[in-house]
Amino acid sequence: MAIDVCTRFGERVRQLRKERGWRQLDLAEHAGISENYVSDLELGRKEACLRTILALAEALGVTVSEMMQSVR
Repeated sequence: MAIDVCTRFGERVRQLRKERGWRQLDLAEHAGISENYVSDLELGRKEACLRTILALAEALGVTVSEMMQSVR
C-alpha cells in the first residue's frame, strides 16, 4: 500500500523538527500554529495549506523545496 502524501509530509516535518531538538510546541510557536495542528500534520491527519507550508519552512529555516524532499 502506498503511503499517503500527507503522511510523508508529516514524517518530513517531524524529521526536520527533531533535527532541531524541538518539541511540537516549539515548532507551533515558531510557525504561529497550534500544537494540536502540528501533531495532526505529523500524523498525516491534516493537509497543510500553502500558508502553513511556508510558515513551517520559515520556522524550520529551510526552503519549501527542502521541506518537500521525499514527500513525492
